[in-house]
Parts: sequence; C-alpha cells; structure tokens
Amino acid sequence: MTAFNNTVVGAQYTAPLRKTFTQIAKFMTVGVLNTAIDAGAYLILTRWLGFGSALVLAKGIAYVIGMVNSFFWNRSWTFGDNGNIWRAAGLFTLTHIFALAINAGAMAFVLEIMKMPEIIALGAATGASFVWNFVLNKLVVFK
Repeated sequence: MTAFNNTVVGAQYTAPLRKTFTQIAKFMTVGVLNTAIDAGAYLILTRWLGFGSALVLAKGIAYVIGMVNSFFWNRSWTFGDNGNIWRAAGLFTLTHIFALAINAGAMAFVLEIMKMPEIIALGAATGASFVWNFVLNKLVVFK
C-alpha cells in the first residue's frame, strides 16, 4: 500500500509540473511562429506594399501583427483561457510593453555594464523577456 500511496502523492506534484513544461513548449512554439509572422509581415510591408521608406513604421506594424497572433494562440492553445477576452488583451498588452523594456534593458546591461559580446546580450535579453512573458501570461493574463 505504501508504494501506491507514494505514486499517488508523487502524481499530485508531477502533473502540474508536466502541465507547465507542456505550456512552456507550446509558448516557445508560438514564439517561433510569431517571429516568422513578424518577419513575413515586415517583408510584405516593405517589399510589396510600399513601406520601403518607412522601415520603422513597417516594423511596428509587423510586431503588432505578431503580437496579435501570440495573444490568440497563447490564449486558446497554450493556456486554454476562456475568461474575459478584453481583460486578457489589456493585461497581455501591458505585459508585453514591460517585456520590451526588460528586453532592451537586459541587452543594454549585458552590452554596456558587463561588456559581454552581442550574441550573449541577445541571448540574455531574449531569455529575460521570455521568462517575464511566460510567468505573467501563465499567472496573470490567462489564469
């Protein structure tokens, strides 16, 4: 009976952990898709739709398109949220505004203060904003 009890008790801890790892994998998959959509939208805007002289505007629009994609995929597929869409959209937007600041801040810190190479700064910036976005999306936005 003890082995059975240990299995049941262990399951109560491993199931939430397994769910979180699955969500992380889905969140990463959505992130890769968002990056492709962002890049594709940017290329379409700048190469086909005449935004060639407004590159920053094109990048902003492309980023927003990727962010909208991220919102809907993460809401439905990653976290399975059925709550108020407007509440989630507002919190999602705020979370991503702060993520941008964290990303840029981490990049600047690693480059300027730590004097590390650009590739390390890019990794640190991406990692910091990834952790921020995942935790806030899981615990606040799509809870």
